[in-house]
Amino acid sequence: MKITIDVLEKQGNKDNLEYLISDTSNEAMTVLMFALIGEARQRASYEQFLETITRIWGYLNEDD
Repeated sequence: MKITIDVLEKQGNKDNLEYLISDTSNEAMTVLMFALIGEARQRASYEQFLETITRIWGYLNEDD
């Protein structure tokens, strides 16, 4: 499986980025989330990690 992510800067603002993911199937999103969780876990303290995951989970569930 190959997933590519393109990053677009909106209106010349580096704080306003849009991510375009090449494969948005459930399988691809699961693989991507586990990869991101693994990377975040290595780079952050436990508290920062939990805060980030909580924000991501809340953002993903806003559409429900």
